[in-house]
Amino acid sequence: MERQSSYNHYLDYQLIPSNDYRGKIRYFDRFYSVFDSLDDDQRLDVHLDFNKALFEVGNYHRFVQSVDPLIEQVIIDNIFVHRGEKIFEGLLFKKAAALYNLRQYDGAIKILKSLTNIDTEHQLAKGLLALCIRKRGKTWYDLSKAVSIVLMFSAVSILFAELVIVSSFYVEYLDQVMLLRNVLILIAMAVLIGREIAMIWYIRKEVES
Repeated sequence: MERQSSYNHYLDYQLIPSNDYRGKIRYFDRFYSVFDSLDDDQRLDVHLDFNKALFEVGNYHRFVQSVDPLIEQVIIDNIFVHRGEKIFEGLLFKKAAALYNLRQYDGAIKILKSLTNIDTEHQLAKGLLALCIRKRGKTWYDLSKAVSIVLMFSAVSILFAELVIVSSFYVEYLDQVMLLRNVLILIAMAVLIGREIAMIWYIRKEVES
């Protein structure tokens, strides 16, 4: 009787429109204990779909909490492919994406590196890994940006002094001031370009390692 009731709730859940994610979440929250009596495949169906709904509505905190037991169960039951889909890799990628959206870049990077080791051709994982590395940044990357900003402000200040003071009262120093201004601008641009080249090299090294 209990099994039949669980199956009826399972059928009712399946009738919820596929894009009604909030409706699926509400139904699952209301009857979650009932689904424990389902067959393994049906129970997995519901939990996978529920976690997908959490992810799609942007409830990343709850998704991360909910997906961990599901990943553990998939590993314990040795079910890495379900209904033609690589659910283990899919769950790992979504967890990494959720951590990225929560700005937990270190956690996302750790998962994505494991995922790219499992599937070296997982281009979405590699793309997200590169984005996480860039978002996390490095001390030298942030510092170089600050240096370039200081240099550009200095160049602007010199330009202001050049136009207002030097060109009117100290014409004999105009060439030196213009040279200094241009040198500062060139250095600032070189720092910005250099930091981007260095970051691209660093990301490529990390992604391919």
